[in-house]
Amino acid sequence: MPEADEVAARWTSQSIARNGLRLCIRPLRPDDREREIEFINSLSERTRFYRLMTPLKFLPPHLLDRLMDVDYNRRMAFVATVEHDGQEQFVGIARYGETDRPDTVELGVTVTDRWQRHGIARLLIAELVRFARWRGIRHVEGIVLHDNLPMIELAKSLGFHVQYDYAQHVVVISKQYEPGES
Repeated sequence: MPEADEVAARWTSQSIARNGLRLCIRPLRPDDREREIEFINSLSERTRFYRLMTPLKFLPPHLLDRLMDVDYNRRMAFVATVEHDGQEQFVGIARYGETDRPDTVELGVTVTDRWQRHGIARLLIAELVRFARWRGIRHVEGIVLHDNLPMIELAKSLGFHVQYDYAQHVVVISKQYEPGES
């Protein structure tokens, strides 16, 4: 497995949001803990609920530890950042975590309310999937609440299969990649 510094150097890029602002897309780092807390705290209750699927008012330490636990292989996260008052600020995060099935990861993505509908989730998912493919992962899936229509539409536009799970009352998005396919 490559070292964190190597991954960060190789997988850091600049992009432009639909509103024209410059973004840095990069791997989550151990020193991002405070930025992660600020990011989660900046989300509206609705956005936080869509991502965490629980009505949390604050981020418990054990959940923060889990979100920060990235090994650049089985658990990976990319952040989209902007410069604000000379400080780097998260505007979006996409992550995956391993599942109990080989070559399969579960995807999650969140963009701050102010930055939604600017193409950031699309950029983050594209980079996360590109990284997953580089790591040899062949299947990406995610769970979306049934009323999160923007995420469902985004998944469809990215070629994900979208299916309602009647037992769980959620939408499962999934995409299978063949070797060499991006």
